[in-house]
Order: sequence, then structure tokens, then C-alpha cells
Amino acid sequence: MQLVDRRQSPSPPLSADPEPQLAALVARHQSGDPAALNSLMTALYPSIYRIVYRLAGPRDREQHEDLVQSSLEQVCRSIAGFEGRSRVSTFVFGICHRVVARSRRYDRVRSWFRRDAEDATLPQGAPAPDDLIDRSRAVASARAALDLLEGEERAAFVLHEVEELPLEDVAAVLRCSTRTVKRRLRVARTKLIAKKPEPRS
Repeated sequence: MQLVDRRQSPSPPLSADPEPQLAALVARHQSGDPAALNSLMTALYPSIYRIVYRLAGPRDREQHEDLVQSSLEQVCRSIAGFEGRSRVSTFVFGICHRVVARSRRYDRVRSWFRRDAEDATLPQGAPAPDDLIDRSRAVASARAALDLLEGEERAAFVLHEVEELPLEDVAAVLRCSTRTVKRRLRVARTKLIAKKPEPRS
């Protein structure tokens, strides 16, 4: 069996800015390429998984996977109508936001933020005990900070501060003005500064 030299792989990973490759895949899909949609979903899956988790907060693995799957399905149904008025990632993040928001309307219980979800992000293998404790505390601290934020404030903060989307893109995702985004960001930052839990010793 011949080994593949990854340095000469015909399918390189997404670049630092994946937008050109995503846009090319969308164009191929819209022109009728039957393989393009699967390639597009493969390329989008990591970012959809990440943004859904950050928007929804920790749930159990099954609930998280359900939201990711719902987002992927909605992207599949909607991508043919993408008109290129925004970045592909902005379009996709908007779908993820709406999927999570719809789920939140039907699930107000704060049991989302149980510690059971901590196991989902712990590194595999056998890290050193000190490293494991430090990572676990860092994850818990970050989640505790995000858990101070509700709904649209959390979405604005995650998209702008964590995902580093420009204000205009955040406004497009949330379907509001940049002024509204700025207001939500101010409220979110105020809450985080005022109520951020003290780190455990």
C-alpha cells in the first residue's frame, strides 16, 4: 500500500481565511455539482459545532449533537438560496443562531449549565494531573463567565469577542443594527466585569 504524502495532498485544509474555499464550494453546489454539498458540510462542520456549543452553552452530548445536526440540516436546505450578500460564514452563523434561539424558546430550564457537560471537553489520553486540573478550571471559568449572559447578549458577545466577527457581520447574523449589537456588547461586558466569579484557589 502506498502512503500518501500529506505535504502533497490534493485536498489541503482550509486556509487561515476559509471564505474563498467556502464560497467556491457553494458556487459548485448551486451549479449542480453533486459532490460539492458534502464537501461544504465537511468544511463547515467544525465551525458549526463550535459556534453552536458557544451559543447554547454546555448541555449533555446528545442535546448538543441534536442542535448541531439541526443546524447542518438547515444549512443544507438553505444554502441553495444563498445570494452572496454576506460571507458564507456569516450566513451559516445566522442559521446556527436561529436554531439555538428556537431551541431556547422551548427549553428555558437552566439545567443546560450542569457540570455533566464538563467531561465533553476534557482532553483524551492521560495528561498530567496538574495540567488536567488547570484545563478543567479554565474551561469552568470561561463557561461560568458566559453563563452570566442571556440570549442575544451572549450571541453578540460570542460572535464578536470570541469568533471575532466584525460588527457588521454580527448585525447580519442577529438581524439587527450595529447600534443594537454595540448596546448588547456593552451590557454583556458590564455583566462580566460586575459578576465574573472569583477564580478558585
